[in-house]
Amino acid sequence: MKIIDFCAIILLFLITLITYYAANSIVFILIQIFICICITICIYTYVLKNNARIDKLTSLYNRKYFDYILSDKLKRLRSRANLALLICDIDNFKLINDTYGHVTGDAVLAELADILKANIRKSDTAYRYGGEEFAIIMPNTNCNEAEVVAMRIKKAVEKHYFKTNVTVTVSVGVAVTDYKVSAVDIVIKADKALYIAKKQKNTVVCLQM
Repeated sequence: MKIIDFCAIILLFLITLITYYAANSIVFILIQIFICICITICIYTYVLKNNARIDKLTSLYNRKYFDYILSDKLKRLRSRANLALLICDIDNFKLINDTYGHVTGDAVLAELADILKANIRKSDTAYRYGGEEFAIIMPNTNCNEAEVVAMRIKKAVEKHYFKTNVTVTVSVGVAVTDYKVSAVDIVIKADKALYIAKKQKNTVVCLQM
């Protein structure tokens, strides 16, 4: 049972007690105090749990949560369903850091994260995969559909005016599977697609498993 569900049950129980003991002011006050403590614990637990999933710089989900969600979705993948993994890498990011500094590089990463969030579907989830790489998990998505999203992201980055006045492009690798595979296998396939895309720079490559 999740802690939030447990707290909800406790609160319902306490409300019942309040109704029963409403005539006794001391008991009523004590129960009210206990309810406040329970609510505080629930909120604090939720905030801590949520923060553990978030990358502070980009406000996207982090790599640890990515690993968990990807494995979970692959395990639950139904027959004849598709799952796509998109890995997006900033072209020549080291040059941006070396030329303009890490503060500028961090600003570029944060703005790119906003672009990703604005250009994926409600069913998709975006992650800070590591360094200048981002990942997007796309349920029920075939190669053609994944390429549409990837191209939309690529073009949005090209057109975006970065506040740091830096020109940014991205290369995107996509792997799509329609059967249960391990998280490692689909990541390797997406990395292979990204490697091919980066050879030409600022391109999109999708590989079917």
